[in-house]
Amino acid sequence: MMTLSQLRTFQTVARLNSFSRAAEELHLTQPAVSAQIVALENTLKIRLFERMGRKIALTEPGRVALSCAVDIHLRVSQMQRELEDLGELNTGSLHIGASLVVGVYLLPEILARFKEKYPRVELVVRVDPARHILDMILRNELDLGIIGEGAPVTDERIVLKPILRDELVFIVPANHPLAEAGSISRSELAKMPFVLPAKDTASSESILEQISAEGITLHSVLELGNVGAVKRAVEAGLGVSIVSRYAVLRELQDGRLKCLRVSGVKLERQLSLCWHHGKPFSRLTTAFIHFIQEHMNGLP
Repeated sequence: MMTLSQLRTFQTVARLNSFSRAAEELHLTQPAVSAQIVALENTLKIRLFERMGRKIALTEPGRVALSCAVDIHLRVSQMQRELEDLGELNTGSLHIGASLVVGVYLLPEILARFKEKYPRVELVVRVDPARHILDMILRNELDLGIIGEGAPVTDERIVLKPILRDELVFIVPANHPLAEAGSISRSELAKMPFVLPAKDTASSESILEQISAEGITLHSVLELGNVGAVKRAVEAGLGVSIVSRYAVLRELQDGRLKCLRVSGVKLERQLSLCWHHGKPFSRLTTAFIHFIQEHMNGLP
């Protein structure tokens, strides 16, 4: 008989386009993965993959089976949530994804307060680039995501709900000649060495898109892995940057960094909740959405 385990393995192989990588992700041996796929093929009486040397590709029946497998897992998740809803609201689990700035600088305080209210709820959190969060939502691995504007959302299955405007601020070292000026001109900005997070992050894409729209060309860009590394680089005098205000609140309070405004330019981005429109909400998911909206409304 067909099993949920076989369907999960099938979805993983199809997503990764590799038996070996699927085995690694699922913590199985490659023969075990192959055996599950063969068993599923025998049950369905179809061939799921065309095997071309080391490469594989879904067959046409395989694509139909994959679509059905995704629907089956959505229905199973719905059943689990409806059963959870029969119990108390303060039990159950919630799988949340957050893009990097949100996950590091905004979400921890929200989760701590939510746990105070619902101490028995299990929270499983993934902090990854926004694109990865969207992919996990489509694979039914997350109940909700919180991402920053910048990552394009083109899949109609993803629902976005704006929850907060995030101001992007220009930061310089505390001893920078312009630190006390409070603002900087576009021409001065274009001449300065610039430090940004990795260009494939939502933060960098949003910043570069807005800077370009304002007609500003950055003189020299040093690309670092994340906002934390960017802040340390600016403190060390390697350059200047534009980041989320929420990411530098502590450094601004401690006087380690200074915040300037770019004359005539207002930089900001939208933070949004996101979810799969075909995945029904549990009462716990609904409670978290209301909770995070109330929390965001209280932020400066």
